[in-house]
Amino acid sequence: MWSYQHMFRLSVELEAKSALEAVGFFGNPKVLLVGIQVAGQHEFEICIEPEDGPYAPIDFRHVKTRGWDLYEAHPDRHVIHSVARMHEQHQQQLQNAMRSKALKEAFEGLPGEAHRVFFVRGGVRLGDYEVRTVLSVDRDELARVPQIETEVRDRVHVHKSLVHAIIDEVLRLSTKALYLPDPGQSLRVLDAHADQVIRSATEAMVGTAAYCAGSFHGSDSHLLINNLAALPYEGRWGAGKIVIAQSEHPAIHQSINLIESVKFRNTLAARKLLEACGPDLSLLTDGEKIYGLGSTTSAYDPSSESIFTIDFHQRGAWELSHAGQPLLTVRDGIPHLPSRVFNEDYFKDLIERLLSNADQSALIEAAMAVANHQHGAMLVVSEDAAAEAARLSPQSWAIEPTHLSPDVLSQLTNMDGAVLVDPQGRCHAIGVILDGIACGREDPARGSRFNNAIRYLEKERPPAIVVVYSSDGGIDILPKLMPRIRRQLVHERVSHFLSVAEADPLDIKSASQAYNKIKEVSFYLSDKQCDAVNKAHARLDKWRRANTSVWIIENDLKPHPDMDESYWL
Repeated sequence: MWSYQHMFRLSVELEAKSALEAVGFFGNPKVLLVGIQVAGQHEFEICIEPEDGPYAPIDFRHVKTRGWDLYEAHPDRHVIHSVARMHEQHQQQLQNAMRSKALKEAFEGLPGEAHRVFFVRGGVRLGDYEVRTVLSVDRDELARVPQIETEVRDRVHVHKSLVHAIIDEVLRLSTKALYLPDPGQSLRVLDAHADQVIRSATEAMVGTAAYCAGSFHGSDSHLLINNLAALPYEGRWGAGKIVIAQSEHPAIHQSINLIESVKFRNTLAARKLLEACGPDLSLLTDGEKIYGLGSTTSAYDPSSESIFTIDFHQRGAWELSHAGQPLLTVRDGIPHLPSRVFNEDYFKDLIERLLSNADQSALIEAAMAVANHQHGAMLVVSEDAAAEAARLSPQSWAIEPTHLSPDVLSQLTNMDGAVLVDPQGRCHAIGVILDGIACGREDPARGSRFNNAIRYLEKERPPAIVVVYSSDGGIDILPKLMPRIRRQLVHERVSHFLSVAEADPLDIKSASQAYNKIKEVSFYLSDKQCDAVNKAHARLDKWRRANTSVWIIENDLKPHPDMDESYWL
């Protein structure tokens, strides 16, 4: 379609990955470019970047027709603007949007793509093609992201989560870049660093909350909230809650009604009013002005998604929530996804893999109880808790093994050190200080609890699980292991790749697609499988060097040192 399309796509993909991972989302983002011929005579009516698969033009042959059908059936097609230019622009934008929707449908309808979610935006004329950027992420990972259900309200698109907002911002900037001469010639296509993308997305997400709550004035709100979180009052840092809702909302109880409202932009006034907040009293705003103090009643229907809250926890820290579910967290101006979600499925999986005769219910109850900490906490579940309690007794208090109530466990987290329990949930020691030596797996960006747990688990000792609750709300369940999969799945993928890579003539699309499937399970490959795959992949590399002007140099696959029989289902 144009000379720099390959570099354009790679740049957008790398920048999207950088922004998403910076907020804590690891959903394997992939970027594609799809061009629909709108003029001239060309061999392909549909062009796709990358050209060597896994998608082919024939997969999208009905997109133009489907897009037109969606446009014809859309109710907004009959909206009439009195200004001719505006009317024409509205119709063009609607047609563009419906072609994007048709392309999204086409991708998600392809065999084997049910595990991905596709986002499409663009429709920029480049030469004889109308080009769109397509970004996809892992469906299961996206489903784990805290989000609302609303996508459109009063014909206005809103963001379901911080991740959705970042993806939309990446696609917006990508579309903007397509209007520039020779897009992709510069290595930084989006012309924005990851923190700029995230900041814009956070602004959009806060705007979404304000809009869903009935306000049209959400612009710059997150900057105002950052200032409010950082502003001390008589030497004290702010703590309290702001409720975003309309004053006439039936689920809002106003304890104090301000006769003259205060502009939300008046940071000093808002900070002073925040001092009046407490467990039963929140600052009430419609997103533009503060109209009183009060609370949300039990009459609120969460499915309406019309009341949002902003909680201030400590200096420079705030959290946007809906119905008790945090949507995004900001600390010192840096947004990220809430990390206070306890991954119960992974915890259960570790119990099954590492502990024998364990009482899952009792261990989950203990983990939830320890989660009610004030300043961070740790739960250690050891296969031989009795021996570990005795060994660690100089730096802990061993107790008579007993089942403790959730309230008692929560109270015990007020002291430093971990709570040590056995696989049946009986507590053997409290105030436990874990031992261990440097192992190279530590993270200097993390605190002592996390790194002590990493060092402890690296030593030769009875199998154990450590749940680390950080003071900032983060939760880590250690060890972090790759999921268990079927041995047959790996064997089938290797066999399929070898067969298509060694076929004559070579089908580069099928071979590339099969190799991508191999990389997804590379952790599980044996030395013999790695050797066979690397030799077959050399043929693909040789073909690309002979037939294309651009190719990606990839390292040979190697067996992972941590892989053992425990990873097979």
